[in-house]
Amino acid sequence: MTAERSLEIITEQIERSRRTVSKSIGQSLYVAGLCTMGMAVVVTIVNLLILTLGYSPIGYLLWFALPVIIWAALRNIHKQSDSASMSLIGTLVGKTWWTFAVLVLGFFLLANIWNKILALSSISPMAYIAHHVSILPIIILLMGMAVSVTGHILKSKWLVWFGIIASLMVAIGHYAGLGTMILARLGASPMMVSRAEVVFPCLSVFFFALIGLILPGIMLKKERL
Repeated sequence: MTAERSLEIITEQIERSRRTVSKSIGQSLYVAGLCTMGMAVVVTIVNLLILTLGYSPIGYLLWFALPVIIWAALRNIHKQSDSASMSLIGTLVGKTWWTFAVLVLGFFLLANIWNKILALSSISPMAYIAHHVSILPIIILLMGMAVSVTGHILKSKWLVWFGIIASLMVAIGHYAGLGTMILARLGASPMMVSRAEVVFPCLSVFFFALIGLILPGIMLKKERL
């Protein structure tokens, strides 16, 4: 066997392994997207019910359960997978999303603590608006970064740009308050606008999970990336 033929065989095996891992990663992204979308719906319903009763929308705390739910679902799905499927590519993608989960949970916890301290202090509403931490845009940008890094690892330019564009659209839209601004322009009541402020963050996460996780997951499973 010539050196050229040996190199060709090795290249084919690497490519075959990459496709196998891509399908596995695609399934993981798909499951994570479904869990995230489902949690977004649950958090929205809980917040609306609590808000109707006159309490603060503390349903956002349910997001802390999402990583556990995703981990349990993926472990149940991949429990029969052999160790060979854990290649370098799969390990890199897994570490990327593990880092994302740690950063998001840590940021979510610390930002909520800071905002709670501000809310309990005697500062004015304008001062609170100026100094509070806007949580959703940062989380969405981190999520987009994780999707893009996954695309780089899998050598998928489409997935790279998908994560960047989707995260920028959602983050900027939230910062600009496009949803509530449109409702106000349409003459919505203050109560409807107030409830929309609870719905839109979860709707944004739902939207990004759909275009940033579900769609790439389906395409990876079908080897279209």
